[in-house]
Amino acid sequence: MHLLRVCAITLIGAFVGVSGVAAQQPVDSEKKAELKKQDTVPPATAPKLSEQAGTTEPSSKIPGTNADPNAVFVKGVLVVLGATTDVDTAPAKHWQRTDADDQIPIAGYRLKSLPPEAMSKIAEHLKSQRDAPEASAAGGAYAVIGAEIPSVVADTALVPVPETLSAAYPQLRGTAYMRYAGKILIVVRNSSIVIGVLEG
Repeated sequence: MHLLRVCAITLIGAFVGVSGVAAQQPVDSEKKAELKKQDTVPPATAPKLSEQAGTTEPSSKIPGTNADPNAVFVKGVLVVLGATTDVDTAPAKHWQRTDADDQIPIAGYRLKSLPPEAMSKIAEHLKSQRDAPEASAAGGAYAVIGAEIPSVVADTALVPVPETLSAAYPQLRGTAYMRYAGKILIVVRNSSIVIGVLEG
C-alpha cells in the first residue's frame, strides 16, 4: 500500500514537472507577431504627440479657445441646431443686451419685458386717472426701483392699477400706483416695493 502511494506521488510530480517545462518553452516568432497584432495598447516609448511626451503644458490647448466651426458654444451661447440664441444667460462681457439687463435692479425685472411704447401707454392711462393723491416728499426718496414704500404712505397714497390696464398688461396684476415728485410709481401691493418709475 505504501509502495502504491509513493508511485502515485512520483507520477503526479513527473506530470507537473513536464507541464511546467512545456509552459516555459519560448514562443516562436509567428506567435509573437500574432500577439503583437492583438495588443492594442501603444508602447510607452516614442510618443507621437507633445502632450503625451509631457513637453507641452495641458492648459495651452484648452478646447474652445480655437476658432472651430464645429464648436458647441460661441461667446458663451449654445449654437447647436435648434438652440435658442436669444437668452438671458449670455455673458455680459460679450452681449450688450445682457449687460444692459444687468444694470436693472432685480425689482425692475417684472416690467422689463414691456417695450417703451407700452410703458408710455401705461403712463398716459395712469396720468388720466384723478383718484391717486400726491405722496408727500417729506417721507423720503421713493422714486427708485426697489424702494420700499412705508406703510403710512402706502395706506394713503397707493391706488390699485385699473382692471383694464392689468388685463392688457399681465405684468401689472397685483400692483398699485402713486404719484410722487412728478413721477408715477408702480408698486407691488403685497410688498410695497417700487417696480417701475414712469414720467408723470
